[in-house]
Amino acid sequence: MNRREFLKLSALSAGAAMSGHVVSGYLSGADASTPHSDGYLYDMKVRSMDFEIIFDTEIINPPKHGEPVRIWMPLSQSGFEQDVTHLSVDSPVAFHINEEHQYGNKVVYAGPDRLNSGDKITVTSRIHRKTVSVIEDKSEDIGRHLVLSEKEQWNDDIKAFADKTVGGETDPLKTGRKIYYALHDLLTYDKDTIGCGPGVSKWTYENRGGRCADFQSLFRTMMVYKSIPVKWEQGILIPYPSEKILTGELEGDCIGTLCWNKFYIGEGRWIPVDLVEGNQKKEMRDYFFGHLSPNRFNISTGRNITLAPPQKGEVLNTFPVTYGEYDGIPLIYGHHYRNNVRYKVLNVEI
Repeated sequence: MNRREFLKLSALSAGAAMSGHVVSGYLSGADASTPHSDGYLYDMKVRSMDFEIIFDTEIINPPKHGEPVRIWMPLSQSGFEQDVTHLSVDSPVAFHINEEHQYGNKVVYAGPDRLNSGDKITVTSRIHRKTVSVIEDKSEDIGRHLVLSEKEQWNDDIKAFADKTVGGETDPLKTGRKIYYALHDLLTYDKDTIGCGPGVSKWTYENRGGRCADFQSLFRTMMVYKSIPVKWEQGILIPYPSEKILTGELEGDCIGTLCWNKFYIGEGRWIPVDLVEGNQKKEMRDYFFGHLSPNRFNISTGRNITLAPPQKGEVLNTFPVTYGEYDGIPLIYGHHYRNNVRYKVLNVEI
């Protein structure tokens, strides 16, 4: 590929066309600023959403001596709950679309090449996202979702809490339900947690709270301790349909991302769980055990990720946003580069 090449990735854009109907009045300018009177009840009725996503990674302060930079951007892909279409990548330098081997995450890889201040790599796509309930996927390798990262290890306190919570229950669905509600009672979402939350289960249990990764880490640790496979997924949340915010921008850093889990109950079936949204939106606590709202899109799966091609730095704890290096040294978000996510709601189906 030549420099400043704009590539329409038609082969990766195959997916379902826009479907459903536009909710009456939802996209009208006069009505768009008024939140829906039904609030959370309305949000739980939504079956799917369509939106356009523009994800930019911009170099704001390149390495002082002009060292070549390597950039890895996660690339949303189609799956059981979302169809990704109209996908394109715009880059000032040559790039490739790769796939990391452990979880199959797609990666836009650019470099090594010199990037200047103001250079942007932009990924544009349309996403049709369905409300998620029970997912059947018999092709999944469940064994890899029983392997915990070093940040998700349990200690005696977590084991004792899990044993007390679960008791003698062995059914995976009932076990997941008990742990979900126990963690709702135990944890408090804390916006003052430094950074993005370490996603360390022991820390979360000791502090009785944290951010998104902290909640989901502890859930995964307790479930795997009970020998139940749990999948880690991560993406970005846009406003709920009832808020009627049709366009906007989000900071594409780790604080602006959302993670959730799916746990295995046998016969290829996975149950989705979003502890954080259930904790913050109390009226939807029951909904988020067994459902994922469609005002989100998945970007990556798994933890302890080695990219393609491999980064020279440490394995990534998670991969929801762009990662970069120069001379094997990780780029610093907010200093070397910044991400921006623009969204536009196209359709809401109820």
